[in-house]
Amino acid sequence: MAATTTILARYMWKRPGIDIWQLRKPVPADVQRAFGRKVVTRSLGSSDDRLATIAALAILGDLEEQWSALRSGTATRTILPSALATAGEPPESVKRAVVRAAYEQVLGELEARDNARFLSDRAAFDESSEHRRKMARELNREVRAGDLTRFVAVTDRLLANRGVVVDRESSWFDDLVQCVATAVLDALGVAIRGDEGVLDPKPTTSVVKAALDPIEPAAAAKDIRFSDLADAFMRQWLAGRSSTKETNTEPQKRATFRLFSGFFDDRPIRGVRPEDAATFFDILRLLDPNWARSPAARSLPWQQLIERYGDRDRGLSDATMNRHLQVLQELWAWSKKRGHCEGENPFHGFHKKLRPGYNVAPYLAWEDAELRQLLEPTPRRSDLLELILVGMFTGMRLDEIASLTWGQLRATEEGGASIPYFQVEDAKTPAGNRKVPVHSDLSWLLSRARGADEDRIWPTFNEEGRAKKPGADAGREFSRFKASRGFQSRVKAFHSFRKNVTRMMERAQVPDNDWAQIFGHERGFTYRVYNPDGISMTRRAEIIGLISYPGINIPHPRG
Repeated sequence: MAATTTILARYMWKRPGIDIWQLRKPVPADVQRAFGRKVVTRSLGSSDDRLATIAALAILGDLEEQWSALRSGTATRTILPSALATAGEPPESVKRAVVRAAYEQVLGELEARDNARFLSDRAAFDESSEHRRKMARELNREVRAGDLTRFVAVTDRLLANRGVVVDRESSWFDDLVQCVATAVLDALGVAIRGDEGVLDPKPTTSVVKAALDPIEPAAAAKDIRFSDLADAFMRQWLAGRSSTKETNTEPQKRATFRLFSGFFDDRPIRGVRPEDAATFFDILRLLDPNWARSPAARSLPWQQLIERYGDRDRGLSDATMNRHLQVLQELWAWSKKRGHCEGENPFHGFHKKLRPGYNVAPYLAWEDAELRQLLEPTPRRSDLLELILVGMFTGMRLDEIASLTWGQLRATEEGGASIPYFQVEDAKTPAGNRKVPVHSDLSWLLSRARGADEDRIWPTFNEEGRAKKPGADAGREFSRFKASRGFQSRVKAFHSFRKNVTRMMERAQVPDNDWAQIFGHERGFTYRVYNPDGISMTRRAEIIGLISYPGINIPHPRG
């Protein structure tokens, strides 16, 4: 068998003194970085070269699946997630996928090698063809005699790759091993008929034909519920983010899935049609934009949610609708690769192009009269007032401020002076991790009794979401406060203080590269690469000192 010879020569070897075959496969250069290694080594679990070769074919096929996914940018394998793992009998769709994989992996490897051999060395091709026929006869005799030993490990591996916990003693596993053996033999037969000149050889067994056919509509009832599929998707998504910064994106995605699951009665995703998606988005569009601010609303069943918060004249923004849309598009594409749906993505075609001033309202800086209206009289909540003042005199984001711990309030000696600063950590981007000097109008904070380094300076705001961030709670408090002072528009928000400070920097002609290091934006390539330490703390303090609100009565909390 040409494939056997090629694999033995190129990828299989034995360690000195050990009789078990090993697989060694170099990772293609274009996916090495994303895959995380340059070479894959695996034990094939057998000293028999033919059995080990079949195991190698399965592993090589799985690796090619992963590498193809990395090249296409999906970053997830085209297999069922481990979240669906079960020790019970898998659904028919999974069994078919296993049989189809066994057939396609063997046939694909054989066809590719045979075509190359035929064009380069006819004599060697004829020799390998004869060897293949002998190999097929031997395998057929083994299967007819009930000896399926060489196919057990292959079946086990293909099931494990699809999230199934295998019980080799179960009757369904024995039946599936028989089907896998049939698929391998059918692939050999197709390859042999191709060797003999048949232009388009087809499989002959009903097992393989059924595995290659599309899933009948009757099988749709066996698909898992939408909510279970969404949970499996989220588990895969979170696993890929295990080494990255924690964010509150997870609850946003789960909220979208929860909404659609309620609308669609938690039926399998296969049944979603474009008209279903359109109806969902039409109803969602008219949802009260503030509905999620109520914890109770977030747990309401779909029908009760719509009765209480739906059919409003002012609904969700285009930006919010686009976010829901993107999440559902991702789930459909992910599910399609795993056989849970087919056809065109029903969530396509609803995206709204965002245009500032038309359907996107950009944040605007606070004007002096508005700041006086905001601060006079001072907010009743002292913790909220202090967050506002830090925002006004640093330009830091709300969550960055609300998350500050006493250990992040530091001081450094430079030029014979002590310069206090906030060490911003765990920001959205690497550039966001920065040092922001403490403005003189915030000196009240320096004289306050410090807590432990790990204690938050403002612990009264609740930590929420997977990332355990207090910014959402602080944001709701600020929204309620600004509304009480007569500000309803979204363009005036806590983020507007960043606009105020940036306007001051531009009017003071502070170089963009200098201000970016304090503001938390990316610097230009030259400075970023050749001066990674950035500007001095003295220079940072000079820039922060430019922040001023003349004509505004700035409150000074007690130290």
